[in-house]
Amino acid sequence: MKPPTALAHKGVAVEEWVDLRFYRPLGVRLARALQPSSVSADEVTLWALMVGLVGGHLFVYVDWRRNALGFALLIVSDVLDSADGQLARLRGTSTRFGRTLDGIGDNLRGINIYVHLVIRLFLAGSGWAALLLGAMAALSHSLQSAAVDFIRNAYLFATARAGELDLPEDFSDAPPPPPPARFAARVYRDYVGRQARLLPRTVRLIRSLRRTPIADAFRAEYQELQGPLLPVCAWLGQNIRFALVGVTAIAGHPAVYLWAEASVMNVVFLVLVLRHEGNATALRESLGEAESVYA
Repeated sequence: MKPPTALAHKGVAVEEWVDLRFYRPLGVRLARALQPSSVSADEVTLWALMVGLVGGHLFVYVDWRRNALGFALLIVSDVLDSADGQLARLRGTSTRFGRTLDGIGDNLRGINIYVHLVIRLFLAGSGWAALLLGAMAALSHSLQSAAVDFIRNAYLFATARAGELDLPEDFSDAPPPPPPARFAARVYRDYVGRQARLLPRTVRLIRSLRRTPIADAFRAEYQELQGPLLPVCAWLGQNIRFALVGVTAIAGHPAVYLWAEASVMNVVFLVLVLRHEGNATALRESLGEAESVYA
């Protein structure tokens, strides 16, 4: 069994401040409480989804009390979302399907929030402009989350051979899942493909690293170049989004969140991807030099 600190988070470098000090500790306590029970990690994932959907629905109302309750439910949903992975690791039952279900749940919670915010703005008289703004924000959210998830897992792989990193080719020889899981597998495969299109240079670097042992000097170089970008990922993370949507909805200005998502956060996203891809090119050249030395 892994030590408690290993179960509490994926790695200090890739975790956000709030996760390390709030969500992970609560999540691992809940997971330990559920470990002797018959409750599966996938069931906890579904609990997180249900609570999150109810919380997102409450943002449709122009009532700060209901909005505050919705925000509180999103926090509960995130605690459950942290506990599902902890429970799977405690039992040694982590699976790709579990990660897929977790990712789908996260996407559905996000879509649910955008749908209800758009309905709220539409009913308030914003008309079809609300629909356009909501679509722009939701698409931005999808791309930003995919990039952040890949950057964090690539860092864990390159520096510690850890993380949950998949590439498109990992699905080519995989046996077809049973029919109930086939749709989820297709969604996850498309998600991995989208990550690869967003960060192609990083993908090529990871492919190179998979073929050879990773030298300590290269790990240090990766940490030096890509490590400073990890705090930037937090500005595109779920904690920031939930805080923004909660504050703006309670204040009565939910459109502010949608505009921030579609504008400011996209600027951060663009800078992050460009810097990360540029560093990946430099690291790949460095890896090639190292390989030529040992050839």
